[in-house]
Amino acid sequence: MKIKNIVILIVLNFLFLGVYAQKENAEIMRYPSEWKFERISFPLDFAKDITWKGYEELRFSPGMFKAESEQYFTYYFGMKIEDKITITKEEIQDMLMKYYKGLCKAVNSNGKFAINYEKIKAIVTKIDLNNYKANITFFDSFTNGKEVDLLMLITTKKDKKNLLVLASVVPSVKESKLSVLHQKNLKENLR
Repeated sequence: MKIKNIVILIVLNFLFLGVYAQKENAEIMRYPSEWKFERISFPLDFAKDITWKGYEELRFSPGMFKAESEQYFTYYFGMKIEDKITITKEEIQDMLMKYYKGLCKAVNSNGKFAINYEKIKAIVTKIDLNNYKANITFFDSFTNGKEVDLLMLITTKKDKKNLLVLASVVPSVKESKLSVLHQKNLKENLR
């Protein structure tokens, strides 16, 4: 009985430390803290031709990789791009194309799914000075290999020598939820 209690305490300790470390490492994407956190430095392993310096932080909803979930492919990401204070619609579109094509190829590197990578597309529309909307055709190489049409709202913010990019992503069938999600993202992560 004592060994069982010790094992439970060790597991709980690791879980607590994992949640604590996630909060401590998040510089941009602190919200929502219960969503899975990930931080990746540039150059990204799966998209080395994105030549920016800095890093990306992501927050994945609990249902992110569950096709039947209301939160399927619902996530936030933030990028801190060092030594850059402006970005064009074309640069964002180019980055998204490289990012999603590289991600899909890397995740499906074992060839589990028959995916036509040439169908992966990103179309970016400028809304105003610091806001963009993107339509992305992607393939869910994580779970089922099926095509997923994603919608993304993107906001940029500059400081003296860096550019911050915050984005909110949902499948296009959840378009009505995107604006509210993005407003929460900005309110909580741009403090």
